[in-house]
Order: sequence, then C-alpha cells, then structure tokens
Amino acid sequence: MSLKTTGCLLLTIVGAGYFLIANREIKVTNRELVVENLPKSFDGKKILVLSDLHKKRYGDNFNNIMGFCRCAQPDYIFFLGDLFSRDETDMKPKAAFMSRLRAIAPTYYIVGNHELYQPECLEALCCKLKELDVTVLRNEKATLTQGDESIDLYGLRLPLHYYVNSDWRYRNLPEPSVKYLTKKLGRPDSSRCTFLLAHDPFFFEKYARWGADVTFSGHCHGGVVRLPLIGGLFSPERKFFPKYTKGIYNSKAFGEQRKLVLTAGLGKLRINNPSEILVCTLKRGIYDA
Repeated sequence: MSLKTTGCLLLTIVGAGYFLIANREIKVTNRELVVENLPKSFDGKKILVLSDLHKKRYGDNFNNIMGFCRCAQPDYIFFLGDLFSRDETDMKPKAAFMSRLRAIAPTYYIVGNHELYQPECLEALCCKLKELDVTVLRNEKATLTQGDESIDLYGLRLPLHYYVNSDWRYRNLPEPSVKYLTKKLGRPDSSRCTFLLAHDPFFFEKYARWGADVTFSGHCHGGVVRLPLIGGLFSPERKFFPKYTKGIYNSKAFGEQRKLVLTAGLGKLRINNPSEILVCTLKRGIYDA
C-alpha cells in the first residue's frame, strides 16, 4: 500500500469517526429570553425547548438524553414537532419518551411536517399523549399559569403544502397570511403575553404580525452543516444559507418586542452542529417604543 493510499485511508477513518461521534453529541444551550410584557410571576421560570427527534434514540429508553432534561429543572417543556420521521410507524417509543418528559414538567406538543405523512399514526399518538397528560396543541390555545397571572400559549399546525409542493419540490411555497393564522388560531389578546409554538420558523414575521410576542420553532436542524463565522448551510427546503437556523432572533417590524426562539433540534445527520437541548430562562424586560 502506497503512502498516499495509506494517508487517504487514515483520513477516511478519522473523518468517519468524527462524523459518528459528532452525530451522538448533545449540547445543552442556556439562553436568557427577555420578554417585554412577561407577567412578573414568570420572571426566572425555565422552558425546556426540544424538537425534531426523528429516529434518534439516545440509548435505551432515551436514557442518554433524559438526564440532561431532568438536570435543567424546567418549569415547562415545549416539543416543537417532528417527534417521528415520515417512514416510522411504531409510536410506542415516542409515547414513552414524551411520558418521561411529562414526569419532569408540564409538556406541550405540536405537529411538525413529518407527522403529516402518517395521519393514522399521528392520531393514535395524540390520543396516547392526551392519556399521558401531555397537552397536544393543533391550532389550539392553552394557558400557562403562575399564581394569579398567566400566558396564552398557542400551537400552530400547518398543512403539508406549506412545507413541500405536490410534486415533492420546494419552489414557490406559499406563506400563511395573518388572516389565515387568525382563522386557525383566533385573534390574540394584545393586552396579554402570547407565546406561539410553530414548527416552521420561516414565517416568523407573519407570526409576529399576528400577535405572537415569542414564537418557538424547530424544523431547521441548525442548518445541518454549520460553518465557522457563517452559520447554518442548508434548510429542509434545500436552500443554502437560510435566514434562520438556530438562536434568538428579533422581528424586523417589531424589533426586540417580538422574538423567534429557534432550536437546532435533536435528530437527523449533522456536521459541526451538535444536537441541542435548549433551556430558556424567562426575564421580564421593558423596551422603549
């Protein structure tokens, strides 16, 4: 074997090893989330944000991830869709995972795009989650309560045609209008703090115009490949350098008053882009108009 061949083989082995290790890495990201009209009693409360589990198992019965979730000591848990992949049919492990999350804190679940490919499995899973006291929000509203104060929490379910065309392409995808969001979710009370769980982050400005003070999203997998100083490389819509990949973003129209919280998620293949458990600590803040 020549020196050149040996070198190529070693590089291949090292690259493959790095790839395997990187796709098993979990990062806990702690972020402070400043919300202008946050009720005082929610100041300091923690939200554990998870998304896009897909086929990842993280050890027997998800043991390798549950320790991180418990140590975060969240007050609420939001799971933002793609709990299973489009070709999965066994929902028992997913229900068990969500049951373990619910044992930690009140847990809220919304539908992503992959669940829409398996409507029968989704219905069965949602029925089971309700039995487990996991709140499923499909164009519905719940209320987070601390003492005498509360936050309105909405969960959006978008139809599949917002994610992919009927010919399985991604060109010229439609955007939900504010009118559409109002039809599906109702009109939010502008005098109250409003959180929105929405799997797809790319309609953030529409969510903000609808009235969401904070939108929590997933879907982007952190951009799949993350490049130094540049960020995420791909979106699920096969577009390079998407506008949103992970982190906290301010609205163009409303500035810091309305925000997008975007997690890199847990599943799918990734490079230089660890699976993310996101912990947001709420903080009450006041901005100048």
